[in-house]
Amino acid sequence: MKKLFLSLTVLCLAIQFVQAQRFEPHVDLNLGIGVLPTFVKDHGKAKMLPMTLTADYKFTENFSLGLAGSYSITESGLYQFRDGTTAQWRNKFSTITLRAAAHSRLINDCLNIYGGLNVGYTNSAIEMMQGEEKKIKAERGIGRTGSNFLYTAFLGTRYCLGEKVGLFGEVGFGVSIATVGVSVRL
Repeated sequence: MKKLFLSLTVLCLAIQFVQAQRFEPHVDLNLGIGVLPTFVKDHGKAKMLPMTLTADYKFTENFSLGLAGSYSITESGLYQFRDGTTAQWRNKFSTITLRAAAHSRLINDCLNIYGGLNVGYTNSAIEMMQGEEKKIKAERGIGRTGSNFLYTAFLGTRYCLGEKVGLFGEVGFGVSIATVGVSVRL
């Protein structure tokens, strides 16, 4: 009985060791385009669709840490103030964040579902195209430049097309509510 127990224990450890050897830490680079810009709620028109670049270091099969940067240019619609005057502005918006994610391969090895948190910094540079800056600041709280701390969550999926290339999609807040793009494994 002791030999059977010892044999089963060694077999289980050997299986764990073999499975643990399959994973190698790697970096996933993702380049995406925002399909639902954050400023859509303000009836803004994207002059440059939101672009996002992320680099995620997957140090275990289920966890990664990374950096993300994004940028967009949006023009407001013609905004009418309470006194009847109008204004229009352009917003150059960027973010830089650290991100942590948990990964799962519940369905198959080619489909990765993940979710996590972004913590970082946003910068908004407003350029007045028409109207007075002081009125837009007084009525909408929008100044020429503004920077804020950003903390947000995201949920995404990555599907491999080959060993090193795949497609990804994410939802979350930043420069876009929904982002799709190409993923390259280094």
